[in-house]
Amino acid sequence: MMDSTSLAFQDLAAMNPLPPPAHPYQFRALGLVKGSLKSIPKTYAQAILVASDGAEYPATPGRAELLGPFEHCIKSGHTYWYYVQPQPRSGGALGLSIIRILALPEEEQDPEWEEEPFLPAPEDTEEGFNIRGIVEPHDGFVEVTVRRKPQGTKQFAPLQLRLEGFLPGAVAGEFWDLLAEREGNKLLLVDGTRLLTAVA
Repeated sequence: MMDSTSLAFQDLAAMNPLPPPAHPYQFRALGLVKGSLKSIPKTYAQAILVASDGAEYPATPGRAELLGPFEHCIKSGHTYWYYVQPQPRSGGALGLSIIRILALPEEEQDPEWEEEPFLPAPEDTEEGFNIRGIVEPHDGFVEVTVRRKPQGTKQFAPLQLRLEGFLPGAVAGEFWDLLAEREGNKLLLVDGTRLLTAVA
């Protein structure tokens, strides 16, 4: 099941561009977005992630230990690579929960910047999303249910994501590994692989 906390301890090389799943049938919703954070007045642990193409997304730190780095990114105004989990918001907005931060590759950094607190991203890092879950195909889009791992005694409702596009041959209830890209507040289906024909 989806477990963001384990990402912090994986080898950096495995994060290029997205880390492999922890096991073949892991549920997850993981993306990589390049951009900068800008503050939202009178809020705490909230910001707007302005992507490299100018699209804006409400963003929050996904773990308590990211509060400091999150605030640093807001104050610096610099561009970073963000590992995120998509979090649909009311009104159709695509929210992003930030789970790890990497600096731009060294050759892209401004030499006048202060020393970076984050490790640099690999040179060939690219944006993208990997969604692994139970599909329900519709006309022109696919709903994906991503089960989330409990934390102690705390249970989380499954994450419901909508991917625009067609998934040929897909049947409701199957478990798929899907690749997607963002376009505004939408996630567009790029490719997919069926992993299980039915999930209880």
